[in-house]
Amino acid sequence: MTMGTASSAALPSVSLIVITRDEEAMIGQCLASAKPFCQELVVVDSGSTDHTVEIAAGMGAQVISHNFTNYVRQKQIALDHASSEWVLLLDADEQATYELRREIEGVIGAPNAADGYRIQRVLFHLRHYYTRSIYRDRPVRLFRRTAGYIGGTDPHDKVIVRGRIERLKGPILHFSYRDIADHIDTMNRFSTRSAAQLPPSPLAAVRMFTHPLWYFFNFYVLRGGFLEGGPGLYAAMTAAFHAFLKYAKVYERRLATMRPR
Repeated sequence: MTMGTASSAALPSVSLIVITRDEEAMIGQCLASAKPFCQELVVVDSGSTDHTVEIAAGMGAQVISHNFTNYVRQKQIALDHASSEWVLLLDADEQATYELRREIEGVIGAPNAADGYRIQRVLFHLRHYYTRSIYRDRPVRLFRRTAGYIGGTDPHDKVIVRGRIERLKGPILHFSYRDIADHIDTMNRFSTRSAAQLPPSPLAAVRMFTHPLWYFFNFYVLRGGFLEGGPGLYAAMTAAFHAFLKYAKVYERRLATMRPR
């Protein structure tokens, strides 16, 4: 357990929870961004072969080794090991900003604090911060430990809170992809997990066409991707491609259940 700053000693305690696997490039910055106001750092690692565990332990984190099951289960395991009144959930490639830290210190000490708080994630990719609403990503990431649990459908986990939820203004910075090749690899992994949750419907072939069109229109026009220039076009195209991959894999499973003609 790490010690908080003197200024936050009177505040309710906060646990940071993170899951990792081969995150040596980012885990140090992730933990460092939360350490000034989180009295406990909990890392659940699923068999890292790099220096992730050493870096996390060296920064005072409690590291729990657990074979990867799915994203929902791994994060719930991390939550189960937290002991503070409040919990902040970050991914290993995310960082809490100074503005978010000050805002968290303000709300958790308030007598009318909510039970959970949504926090905007600002993606950094292709040397560009996506600050507009093209990525409408405000998940619940700060919550009372006794009021929340990890739910959702793999790979899209989410914090479910029993009680009042409000929003914070300070953002989380999300450094998700090293480059385009890494982004494609992530889409391949996530689309496989998403497709596994869907039945092999006869409509999969149609959805391979209609869903990518909708995602492109939604990201590029409705969400204002055209205002972002090249990065906005990239975001819309990759959202469409992810949808195509997901339903193409459902279609592939559909073909596997059919008899050859």
